[in-house]
Amino acid sequence: MQQMELQRAMDIAHRSYVSKEDFLTALHDFDFDSDIMLHSSMVNIGKIQGGAKFIASSLLEKIDLNQHTLLISALPYRGSFAAWLKDDYVFDVRTAPIAMGVINERLAANPDAVRSIHPTHSVVAIGKDSHFYTDEHHLDTTPFGSHSPYYKLLQRRAKILLLGATQNNVTFIHAIEDMLGDAHPVTVYSKKKYNIKCVDSNGNSLSVQTTVHSPWAGAYRDCSIMTKLLKDYDAIQSSTIGESSIMIFDCYSYTMAYLDYLASGYSIYGKHRVTKSLIDRIDVIKQDLQSRD
Repeated sequence: MQQMELQRAMDIAHRSYVSKEDFLTALHDFDFDSDIMLHSSMVNIGKIQGGAKFIASSLLEKIDLNQHTLLISALPYRGSFAAWLKDDYVFDVRTAPIAMGVINERLAANPDAVRSIHPTHSVVAIGKDSHFYTDEHHLDTTPFGSHSPYYKLLQRRAKILLLGATQNNVTFIHAIEDMLGDAHPVTVYSKKKYNIKCVDSNGNSLSVQTTVHSPWAGAYRDCSIMTKLLKDYDAIQSSTIGESSIMIFDCYSYTMAYLDYLASGYSIYGKHRVTKSLIDRIDVIKQDLQSRD
């Protein structure tokens, strides 16, 4: 055990170093002219001067919060959904932990941050439309339905920012699965429904019904293909930073690229049979999105 800890300490000591100037220069190359959903992983990048505090403040300065909104994942757990949702579990939006890393914790501590009420996939929003994104999340019976912040990212043509994170961190893809419903080629949710006691920001109690993703589906999920698909659509900006990368892409292009991929007989779960119901549902979603242009 001591040898493993020593090796880990040595590995950390030799991580790439990113200065504040280099980080700000990297951010300068990206467009932040929309609402932004952030997924981050400092450990993948290396050592960034100023740490999480500097990164969080830089992002808040980069995004015009009088015009746009910054969103972050605020999942209160690590590991299995089912293991987390015990019968006596209570999600209190005022005190529930945020198990998504120190950058997210820093941003969630902002006095203007608003957190959605959902026992598994809570989201924190800061900025102009924070309440639009968060106020109705508890009304859906899945974490990614039409009232969720994830679905509303598409409504607002928001962008996803990956700061050291990978495509497998992009939870927005589950909103596309929800839009497809029964036409989706893979059953992604477990059958069990949970009724979880939640507490809102005023201390009021409410019950939120939700399902959770099937562990079986999660074992086969691989979203890495999305980077290639977005490049084929010329719909992604990327740049190397430290030992990882910064990527940004819009939810509209992401959705269109993934729907085409599904229509070709492939998904993030592998190959599937293309059914008429799938193609019909894809056509309906596309027509609806294109009509909003």
